[in-house]
Formats: sequence, structure tokens, C-alpha cells
Amino acid sequence: MFPFSKTYDTWSLERILRHVAYWCMWWAFYVVVNGNSYGTGEYLPWLILELCVLPIKLSFTYFVVYYLLPRYSKKKRYVSLFLITIGLALVGGVLIRVLDFYYVSKYLLPSAKYLHKIDDSQFLTFKLAYKVLDLLFVVSLVITIKFVQQQITHERYTKDLLTQKLKTELQFLKHQLQPHFLFNTLNNLYGMILTKDEKAGEVVIKLSEIMNYMLYESNDTLIPLDKELANLTNYIHLERIRYGEELEVRYEMEGDTDNVKIPPLILISFVENAFKHGPSVHSDISWIHITGKVLKDSFHFVVENSLGSNKKGENPKKPEINSGIGLLNVRKRLELIYGDGYVLSINPSDTYKVELEIPHN
Repeated sequence: MFPFSKTYDTWSLERILRHVAYWCMWWAFYVVVNGNSYGTGEYLPWLILELCVLPIKLSFTYFVVYYLLPRYSKKKRYVSLFLITIGLALVGGVLIRVLDFYYVSKYLLPSAKYLHKIDDSQFLTFKLAYKVLDLLFVVSLVITIKFVQQQITHERYTKDLLTQKLKTELQFLKHQLQPHFLFNTLNNLYGMILTKDEKAGEVVIKLSEIMNYMLYESNDTLIPLDKELANLTNYIHLERIRYGEELEVRYEMEGDTDNVKIPPLILISFVENAFKHGPSVHSDISWIHITGKVLKDSFHFVVENSLGSNKKGENPKKPEINSGIGLLNVRKRLELIYGDGYVLSINPSDTYKVELEIPHN
């Protein structure tokens, strides 16, 4: 009903009820302990006695916790806080002893059977020390609770701050990726329009579907794999229209994609990079192979493409691993989301091969 970690900014009814319940438990605790210690089997006198000293305990505790603690702990003056608390506990112990000696034991509960009346010489003996320790015990428990709550609040605030920072950085990187992809595709579309390619209209439709996905369906940190694959299929179809029979594209996907989530716009970056480097007018065969496999705890994605050359007879050109805005952003996004929990391997040799493995549970 009352979660321990919950904190309040105002004195709401729920907060007041929590405090009332807390002090009622203390009240009952002292009544039971004292009643059993004296072996009388009667609790009503101790109910009255603890009710008399409760205002002193309340005043002392709330003054320390809500006035001294925030001011001294903020400046980390813990020694001063400790000494002042000890001094106030001594004052509070004297007040309780005065109340006990001059009022409770004489008028309210005069029976020695309950209070063991003492003479004046015993006023400043162990009985007083016991009252001081009693106050310190009560307030130390409350201070411990407050410190734990402050720590929980601080950790929650830090976590929220880091989460917000992560979301901001991810959005920034994703927004960088979208113009990069759009710029490349519009360049291709412009060339098709200049050559009056009949498939330009179909490219516009596919591009609109991809942009709809980017703008409205990829705003979460993780999205269903099915959506990402559908977007990837649209992109591959768009590029097939562009290259026709000049480029061999093989696309395969294995495993159960249900309930699998991955970061949006990650896969398309590798595929786009493959289309950038794979096709070549100077090669007899240009190809791109795309495979994906859903494993038990991870998703494995591989993109491999042939490398073109600038002139006929030259060795295949080897693109720099970190070239391009797209791949740089993908690395940053993967690090922000998974830390070191992902594997990204880019191996340019006779072909250009990218392997990605990310957890999905």
C-alpha cells in the first residue's frame, strides 16, 4: 500500500497517513516492550505514558530530519549534523526525564509497580542516558530511511537523465541518416527522370512508403523486426528497379521473426552501402547477397557484395571501412543501445562483407 521508495513534494493525505502509521507502530512497539519487560501484563498505563512523550520524539525527529538534515547533508557537514543531533538528544532526554519524574510518576501513573519511582539523586543516572539513546535510535532509523530514499531518487533521476540523453542522441543520429538516404535516392530518381525511365513512377511510390516508415513508424528505440524487414524489402525492390538485370540481388531471411525487436533503420544502412559499392559498369558480374537469421537469443545479418573497379582490368577498389555518414551513425547508434553487447564486422577483401549480430531478448 505504501511503497518504501515513494517520495512526496507536498503533504498529501497519503503522506500524512504514512507518517501516522509509522508513529503508531513505534507507539505500539514501546507499549508492548515496556509492558512485557515489567511483567505486569497491563498495557493501558504504557499507552498513556508513551502518548505523553510522543510529542517530544516527534518534535526532535522532524526538526532533525526536515530542517537539519537537508541543510547539513547538502554541504556534507556530517560531523556538525552529528554533534548538533547529539546535543538536541540530550535536551530531549532531559525533557522526557523531567516529564517522567515530575509529572507522569507523580500524578498520571503514580504506582511504583509501573514506573519504579526513584529519588532525586537518581535523576541524572542511567535512566536519563536511556532516554537520550532512545531518541537517537528513533531518529537514526528515520534518517536512514531518508538517506535510502534520497539515493533511490538520485539514481532514478540519473537514469532518467541518461535515458533522455540516449533518446536525444539516437534521434539526432537517425535524423542525420534520413537526409543521407533521401539525398542518394533522389539523385538516382533524378537520373531516371532525365532518361525518361518508365519505372520512375514506381520508384516514387516505393520512396514514399520508405519515407512514411522513416517519419512515422521508426520513432521508438526498438521496433518489430517485421517492420524493419518490410522497409528493407521496399528499398531492395526500389534498387532492383534502378539496376534491372545489371545487378544480381539475392535476399534471404530465416527463422521466426515474431516478437523480435531491433533498432530501426540499422539494416538498411548496410544494404544501401552494398548498393553503393557493389554495382559496376566495368564488371561482367555485379552481385549483392543479403541474408538474415533469427537465432535463439540474437539476430544475425550479413550483407556481401562484389567490388567494382574504376577501369576495366584494374583490381577491385576497396572502400574505406568507416566511409560515409550512414555507417558512422550505425556504429554510434549500436553503441548507444547495446554498449559492447553487439558484434559488427566489416571485412573488405575481394568482396565487401558486413556481419552484424545483435541480441533481441
